[in-house]
Amino acid sequence: MILRRITAAFKRQDWFTVGIETLIVVLGVFLGLQVNNWNAAREGRRAEAQYLSQLQGDLHNIEGEINAQIEFEKFQTNLATDVFDLIRNGDAADRAQKISMGLNQLIVRRTLRTQSPTFLDLQGSGRLELISDPVLRAAIISYFYRTSRLEAAVDKNNEFFVDQGFNVFVWNKSVPARPWNNALMKEPLPTSSELDSAFAVSAKKSPLYAAGGAFLAAPPDAAIWKEVIAQLTWRGTIAINNEGLAEELRAETQELEAKLAAQLERRAR
Repeated sequence: MILRRITAAFKRQDWFTVGIETLIVVLGVFLGLQVNNWNAAREGRRAEAQYLSQLQGDLHNIEGEINAQIEFEKFQTNLATDVFDLIRNGDAADRAQKISMGLNQLIVRRTLRTQSPTFLDLQGSGRLELISDPVLRAAIISYFYRTSRLEAAVDKNNEFFVDQGFNVFVWNKSVPARPWNNALMKEPLPTSSELDSAFAVSAKKSPLYAAGGAFLAAPPDAAIWKEVIAQLTWRGTIAINNEGLAEELRAETQELEAKLAAQLERRAR
C-alpha cells in the first residue's frame, strides 16, 4: 500500500508526499533491523549465560574426578611404602598374604579423564564467540588445552611405568592374584577402586584366591626382595608424580570455576 501511495505521489510530482512515504519505509526497515538485532543480542546473552552455567556444572564434575584421582594416587603411594615395610619385617603377622594383596593392588592404575560436553559443543559448533568476555574465553580455551596435556602425562606415566613396567614384573614373578581384604589390610580401598559386583565379591571368596605364593615366604634379605623393592620405588614415584599433576589440575579447575562464578554474578546484576 505504501508503495502504491509513493507511485501515485510520484506521478503527481508531489515530492513532499514522496519524501514522507520514503522516510516511513526507511524508518520501518531500520526499526525492524534494530528489533532483530536486539532480539539476537538478547538471545546471545541468554545462550551465553546458559553455556557458562553448564560449564560450571562440568567443572564441578571434573573437580570430583580429579579429587578421586588424588585420593587414589595417595593411596597407592602409601601402599608402596607399607609393602616395603612388610618386606623388611620378616616376622610380621600374615606377611606373605599382605604383601601379595599389596602387590596386586599396586598393579591397578586409574585413568584421568576431564572432558566437558559443554566445551566440546561450543568448540564443535563454532559458538565459542558466544562468550563475550575475550579474557574469559581465552581462559576457558587455555584450561582445556592444559587438561589435555596433563591427562596425556598421566596416561604416559601409567602406560610406561605401571603397565609395561611394574605390572609385567609382578606377573613375571608369578605373584598370585589375591583380592583386597579390608580387615586384613586394616584400611579400605579408595572409593574409585571399589567396583566389584556382588558376583565378583562372591567369586573371590573361592579357595582359588587363598593367600599364598612360594617366593613370598622367602626371608626379607633374599635376592628377590631387592628386585621387588626397586620396582616399589618406581611404582610409588609414579603415583607421587600423578598426584602432583592432579593437584595442579585441581588448582586450575578451581581458578576457572571462580572466574565463571564472577562472570555469572556480574551478569545477574
